[in-house]
Amino acid sequence: MEWVETTGRTVDEAIDSALDMLRVDRSEIEFEVVEDAKVGIFGKTKREARIRARVKPSVPRSKDAGRNRNRRRKEQRPGGPRTPSGSDSSLNESNIVESNNERQEGSRRGGTRMSKDQTSLEVVEEEDSASVVEQAGAAQEFLAGLMREFQVPGQIAVESIEDDTISVQITGDANLGLLIGPKGLVMSAVQDLTRAAVQNRFKRANARLHLDIDHFRDRRRSALERFARRVAEEVLATGVQKAMDPMSSADRKVVHDALSEFEGIATRSEGREPKRRVVIAVAEVEENVVTEA
Repeated sequence: MEWVETTGRTVDEAIDSALDMLRVDRSEIEFEVVEDAKVGIFGKTKREARIRARVKPSVPRSKDAGRNRNRRRKEQRPGGPRTPSGSDSSLNESNIVESNNERQEGSRRGGTRMSKDQTSLEVVEEEDSASVVEQAGAAQEFLAGLMREFQVPGQIAVESIEDDTISVQITGDANLGLLIGPKGLVMSAVQDLTRAAVQNRFKRANARLHLDIDHFRDRRRSALERFARRVAEEVLATGVQKAMDPMSSADRKVVHDALSEFEGIATRSEGREPKRRVVIAVAEVEENVVTEA
C-alpha cells in the first residue's frame, strides 16, 4: 500500500485526514510524523503538523516456519506437545483459564530441567511468532478479564478469522451499553485497548481486530446507509448539496461506501476534527468523483 501525506493543526487531525483518504479505522494504519505542529505565543498555529501514513501491510508466515516452530516447542517442553490457546474460534472463558493454568504448570516443571538460555529462547519464540488464531485467543482472554472488572456478564465469540482479520462479537442478556457508549465511542476505545494488549503480549501481532458488541456496528451501519440514501435522493431532487452532522472517520467511511455507486451523487469530507463531516452533492458539480479534503 502506498504512503499518503496529510496535514492538520495537530498530529491527530492529520491522522484523521489520512483515515478519510485511506478509508480505514485508526487501528489499521501505521504512520510517521514528518513535521510537528508549531504554535505561536497566542495559540495561533504557525505551522501545521504533517504525517505520512499507509494501511498496515500483512506479512503471512510460511508453512515451514510454523512447522519448525512446533517441532522446537515439542523438543524443548518436557510435558510434550499441547494445544495452543485459541486453537478454536469458538473459545470460551473456561477454556482460556484452563489453558493458562497448563502454561503456568508447564513453566514450573520446565524450570527444573531447562537451562536459562533454553527457557528464554522458548519465550521469545512464543511471542515472536504468534499465529492469528493465538492472537484471537489472547484478545478473547483480555476481553473476558475486562468484562469481569466491569461486572458485565456476557459471551465472547470469535465470529471469523479471515487472512489477518479477527472479528469478535460480545453478546449477552445484560445491558451492554456500558461497553458501547454514545455512538460507539467506548466500544472503539475497548477495541483499541484490546489490540494494544495483544500486541504487548506478542512481539509480532499483525492481525487486525474488529470488535462488535450486541451487533451495534451492524445496526449503526444499516441506519447510516439508509439515512445517507435518503439525503442523496433529496439532493438529486433539489440539486442542493447537503452537509451531514459531524461523524467519526469510521462513520464517514460508511457513508462514502454507501453512496459510492449511487448514480448522480458524489461525496466529500470537509472540516476539521471533531467537526469533520460528509457533504453529499450532485455528481456533475463534483465531477463525478469522491474526494477527501
